[in-house]
Amino acid sequence: MAGRPFSARAGLERIGGWTVAGLVLLPVVVGGLLTWALATPTADLQRVTAAIVNDDVPVTINGTSVPLGRQFAAGLIAGDAPSTTSGAPTPTPGVSGSSAATATPTPTPTITPTPSPTSPAVNGSTPAVGNFTWILTNDAEAKAGLLSGRYAALVTIPSEFSANATSISGPAADAEHAHLTIETSPASAFIDPALTDSITTAATASLNRQLIEQYLTNVYTGFDTINQQIAQAASGAASVSSGASSVASGASSLASGASSLASGLSSLDAGASSLAGGLNSLDAASQGLPGQTSQLAQGAEQVAAGTDAAAAGLGGAVASFSATVTQLCQTPGRVCDRAKAALAQLTAASDQVAALAGGADQVAAGNQALAAAMPQLVAGIGESAAGASQVASGAAQADSGGASLNSGAASLASGSAQVAGGAAQVSDGLDMAVQKIPTYSDDDIAVLSEVVSQPVLTEQAPPSAGVLSVPLFCVVALWIGGMVIALARRPVPTRELMSSVSSLSIATRSVAASAVLGLAQGLATGAVLLIGFDVGTAAWLSFVGLAMITGAVFAVVNQGLAAAFGAFGRLIAVIVAVVALGVGLSSTVPPVFASLASVLPTSPALGMLRAAAAGDAAGAWLGVGGCVVFAVIGAALVYAGVVARRRVSAAELRVRAVAD
Repeated sequence: MAGRPFSARAGLERIGGWTVAGLVLLPVVVGGLLTWALATPTADLQRVTAAIVNDDVPVTINGTSVPLGRQFAAGLIAGDAPSTTSGAPTPTPGVSGSSAATATPTPTPTITPTPSPTSPAVNGSTPAVGNFTWILTNDAEAKAGLLSGRYAALVTIPSEFSANATSISGPAADAEHAHLTIETSPASAFIDPALTDSITTAATASLNRQLIEQYLTNVYTGFDTINQQIAQAASGAASVSSGASSVASGASSLASGASSLASGLSSLDAGASSLAGGLNSLDAASQGLPGQTSQLAQGAEQVAAGTDAAAAGLGGAVASFSATVTQLCQTPGRVCDRAKAALAQLTAASDQVAALAGGADQVAAGNQALAAAMPQLVAGIGESAAGASQVASGAAQADSGGASLNSGAASLASGSAQVAGGAAQVSDGLDMAVQKIPTYSDDDIAVLSEVVSQPVLTEQAPPSAGVLSVPLFCVVALWIGGMVIALARRPVPTRELMSSVSSLSIATRSVAASAVLGLAQGLATGAVLLIGFDVGTAAWLSFVGLAMITGAVFAVVNQGLAAAFGAFGRLIAVIVAVVALGVGLSSTVPPVFASLASVLPTSPALGMLRAAAAGDAAGAWLGVGGCVVFAVIGAALVYAGVVARRRVSAAELRVRAVAD
């Protein structure tokens, strides 16, 4: 075979059946292997081994141990999130210590441990479909396994995980995020970090959702409690308003009575002043009474003694005269009668004098008693005068206090009326607050807690299996097949270069042969790669037809690159394959890659094959025009290569003749 390897003269002009079969089946093998390995990268996640290190220290809430780290690890290993249940109410968020006792009691979430039947023992593993094979181990062993590649990823649960995750139950200033540390091995496969992130993110989101659900459940329950308490406060305010109205009425009566009291105290003040003045005058006038009554008592004694003597003397005279009358009346007559009349008169006078003597004695005794009591009476009059002065002073003070009491009672009445009005407004306001504060049933709380904890849900409908991967692998396989065709066949035929056959005819026949091989590659590859995927008959036929066109175009383009540029053209073909694969695997490639891929022949081919696999036959066949353009360019490059190779020197002719 003449020419250097990978040059435009490399390859054979005539190839056998086995070579043709190999060329046709090569893209099938390449595409089949890529599809088998990468079409569904998340189908067998249990083949990936990852480690969990749980350094979490459980916390105790309301007397219950809360090991969230252990529960999270168990849920991650089992392929779901840990279970949590609501416990007893805890202080209102942001309220701690003694202040919580005076705040409105709104329950907040308390996390309690729930035994998990899938919780593994240390250094044990629990593989699950759709999940990594997780190994629960310690820090040292996990680090060693990560460095050696035994573990593709390492999830470390720190010691403060439970404390931070439940910190929302305490004061707001102490609330902190709970963090997980995720490390990937430098020896892991390319997409393993993305798979690790996806799995841990899903488990973390589920745990967050459950914690928030419990938090919100207690918040909504707290609304019911607040509603009840404010309703009680409204009732109490109504009672206060009623009582304040009664107080206002009583205060008005008190003000009226205080006014009357003030008027009476004013009169009392004037009367007490007059009484004090009279008593002072009486005190002054009565100072001589003790001496005067003493003299009166002495005179009364003398009068009593005189009357007593007169009574005694008169009694003796009556007795003597009675004896005389008796003697006179021994001889009745007119003288006797007159003597008896005189005796009667004398006896009556004696009785009167005796009575007068007794009265005089009593007067004397009374005067003696009056004289004895008079000093005390005078002293009492003095004391009464002093007391009356004090009463007058106190009455003046009472008069001033009564005026103040009258003013205060009026203020109390006004203030009580204001209190009654304010209490009524408070009651009305609390009634309105009760109406505006929502109440929830248990079912309402459950629904709201679930929805509010995750208000937005994404329902992503992934494309059918194979729709994204198979078209890409088919394009890469057919491009490699085109490269191999250009390697196996001589891009520029040499047998007819020196003949009279036109360059266009030579190029056309050579391009046609390559195109036929490309068609065969496309037929075999398109028919095989979609086996096992849920694709309709119409989509399958469109895909196979477009794969045949793609194979033919790629074969022509690769032949053109080799024919026109030789080894450099083949290098360009390799770059095209790498760029197409990179852009097809990820949309995050650098802009230079994306811009370069858009002008390559693989771009329209990939677009129409993807549309065909997705069932958009009409959109798929619209890309055929772009492929045809590249086919024309490839054929033109082959023609240019033929024309360029027909211009040779005599020395080159001799070399070619010897080689042939």
